[in-house]
Amino acid sequence: MIRRDGSSKFGSNNRYGIFPSGQLGWVVNREKFFPKNKVLNNLKIRLSYGVVGNDMSLGDFQYESIITGGGANSYVFGNDQLAIGYSTTSPANPNLKWEQTSSFDVGFDAILYNSLSVTFDYYSKKTTGMLEQVQIPGFAGYSAEPWANIGDMTNKGIGVTLNYHKTFGKNFRLNAQGNFSYNKNEVTYLGQGKLYLNGGATFQNSAYPLTRTAVGHAFDSFYGFEELGVFHSQQEINNYKDKNGNLIQPNAKPGDFKWADLNGDGKIDQADRTFLGKTIPPYTYGITVNLGYKNWDFMVFGQGVWGNKIFQAYRRLDITNANYPIQAVNAWTIANPNSNYPRLSDSDPNHNFSYPSNFYLQNGAYFRIKTIQVGYSLPKMWMDAIGFKSVRIFGSISNLFTLTHYTGYDPEVGGSSYGIDRGIYPQARTFLFGVNVGI
Repeated sequence: MIRRDGSSKFGSNNRYGIFPSGQLGWVVNREKFFPKNKVLNNLKIRLSYGVVGNDMSLGDFQYESIITGGGANSYVFGNDQLAIGYSTTSPANPNLKWEQTSSFDVGFDAILYNSLSVTFDYYSKKTTGMLEQVQIPGFAGYSAEPWANIGDMTNKGIGVTLNYHKTFGKNFRLNAQGNFSYNKNEVTYLGQGKLYLNGGATFQNSAYPLTRTAVGHAFDSFYGFEELGVFHSQQEINNYKDKNGNLIQPNAKPGDFKWADLNGDGKIDQADRTFLGKTIPPYTYGITVNLGYKNWDFMVFGQGVWGNKIFQAYRRLDITNANYPIQAVNAWTIANPNSNYPRLSDSDPNHNFSYPSNFYLQNGAYFRIKTIQVGYSLPKMWMDAIGFKSVRIFGSISNLFTLTHYTGYDPEVGGSSYGIDRGIYPQARTFLFGVNVGI
């Protein structure tokens, strides 16, 4: 069922409704007043607006109160016979509807010197009524969290694409394309009086979630404690005092982290957590180069990101004999008192390892050569002799190398939690050889 406002009863498999949209374009160089020149060959200015709806592929009838039977719902009456009982697993939400994203875009397309194409876009997107599961108290008696439209979010940014193509003489061909984009993501509303939602990702035996979605910040940002380095001596512990002269970490030992007392109350607790970085990169870019010389062709494609963080979470804190990262070889000890890697302790009384903190965060920026390919097309006269239209022999390499400061397996982190590296197997470097035949 689709309402006129784009909302849905989620009783069908359709994901999108019918929403207003439109686009205007103006080819400026076709106007009489536009001066004839050999530099700017084409200029088109574009303006568009549209609204699209999304139901997040929710199951049918999520607006209803779902009833389930059996199990804990059953009951034994006086005749000692087990009776199958039924109860609701989540409350009804008759106001449930599709989330909507309104998009505004303004940009231009230009061609210079008949060889260089430039595309520029500025966009602004606002998503309203974001679909999220509502956290309800346990005493309500429900076993499932209902879906509701509880958030608004904006995405604003720019995108630039450059494409250069040129033929030099009769034999050499060049086509190069580069693109760059910047996106600012911000959560603007999470419901009446609601300032944040804790993320679902956790870190083994830590009591705190790794991320938080809060008004005024990017979606699902890293959230935790801020370590200020390692206490190298008892004297440094004694010097870390609050405004009243009391020790902030009286139980710390040399080799423990010095935690930032962000709220200034003289103690370290959950109120001292803060936003530590973005899980989603605000900057993305890529480059593709195609070269041709006679029957030879060459292609290289690379892409990268920057501005995000990666949480290196693959050390199992719940297994005391699990391997540490190689950096732990330089951990603080009495014989190595100047190290900034905290002391190793299975009990971890200062929570050096169990607190989610900037200690686990690394710069997620990278540039990776995704594909390199070389090919050779057999001469046409050979094709005529064997009766084929074309034969091309090629070889390619995927994931040739990556430029990054990230010390984990792969900065292009996969898995179920974005930006959290749990030791997912990295992308393999592959070699491929083949023949394309046209008949």
